[in-house]
Amino acid sequence: MPWTIISLIVFLALWALAWKSQPKLALGIFIGLCLGGLSASYLGPYESLADVPIWLPPLPFITVTVVLLIYAVLAWRISTDDKKSN
Repeated sequence: MPWTIISLIVFLALWALAWKSQPKLALGIFIGLCLGGLSASYLGPYESLADVPIWLPPLPFITVTVVLLIYAVLAWRISTDDKKSN
């Protein structure tokens, strides 16, 4: 129990530091924690490793890959639109 309280205090201190220096980062952390909390309630606790769905462990990597792909396509489209207008 004391480790939980200490971890919470450390996390809140780091989050406050992030909020002070970069509010967008702190807001992203907050939104990510809210989404993680909501998804954790639907995914539920698993009794063993065999109960974990096969798609769940690589989900963070898939999410980052798709977001970077969308960003790259948008950057490519915007850069080609700028060249056409000149």
